[in-house]
Parts: sequence; C-alpha cells; structure tokens
Amino acid sequence: MADVLPPLYYYFFSLVEPGLSVAGALYAAFRPETYAADLLPNGVERLTQAVGNTLRGRMMCGQLGSCFLVLAMNSFSLVPVFRRQTPALCESLTSALLVPLLIGDFTHIILTLVALPGTLAFEPWNWTQLIHGNVSITLGLIVIRMLWFLGVGRQSPAAVTAKARKNDKAE
Repeated sequence: MADVLPPLYYYFFSLVEPGLSVAGALYAAFRPETYAADLLPNGVERLTQAVGNTLRGRMMCGQLGSCFLVLAMNSFSLVPVFRRQTPALCESLTSALLVPLLIGDFTHIILTLVALPGTLAFEPWNWTQLIHGNVSITLGLIVIRMLWFLGVGRQSPAAVTAKARKNDKAE
C-alpha cells in the first residue's frame, strides 16, 4: 500500500504549517499595533506606522487574522481525514488542498514584495521579521509542497500499481 502522506509530510501539513498560520492569526488579531508597525522597517512610511492603533487598522488586522485562522483550521481538520482514505483518494484530496495553498503562497510573496518601497524587496537584510515571515517562511512552505508534488520521500499509488503490474509480468 502506498504511503502518500508519510510522517514528515503528514505532521508538516497537519500541524506545523497550520500552527504557523495560527501564530500569524493571533499576532495580527491580538497585537494589531505591533503587527501593522512590523509590516515595514522603522522609518519607512512613518505616517502609516500607527495604522494598527486605529479602528480601521485593528479591524483590518483582525480580519486578516481570521483568514489565517480559517486556513489553519482547514489543514488541521482535513489532512487527518485524508490519511484515512485509500492511497489514491488521499493523494487526490491532498493535491486538491495543496494546489490552492501553493497558488496563494506565490501571490502572497509577490504582493508582499511588490508593495515594498524602492529596493527594499531586494534587501532581505533590511526586512522586518514580518516581511521574512511573509516571504522567507512562505518560500519554505512552497519548497515542502513542491517536494510532495514531485514525490520526494513518499509513494504514489500510481507508481505502486505500475510496479506491481511490472512484477506480475516478470513472473
């Protein structure tokens, strides 16, 4: 039987990744002043540095946190259900979850970098921890997802079936 979600992928997709999303959700929702200020380095666009202190800014950060929480809850609840299915269905369901997340990762990084002023997008040493979270950590998520899609460290039901057919013919 093919192991489509071996422990590394299973725990990453069901606990680590959604855990990171929960951390971002809590940070945005319950520390909007700090969250908004950390979007850009000190001294960059000083006028908007206090946006998290405004009603509009607190609402915006809270809503962002809510979106992060929904994404986390999807993975927390769905990935364990996927693993209990047949390998072919597990692979199909996992792919169906990861494709939109992968697209979201790319758009998240692009929208973050495009919004940065001047050459800051090309100066990671000047990024805040939140910019690194939005870019560097998201790049890490992309790498893990791509490794899963490439079949690294896991079996695919199609490959197991093909190997079984080949062995049957050889006998």
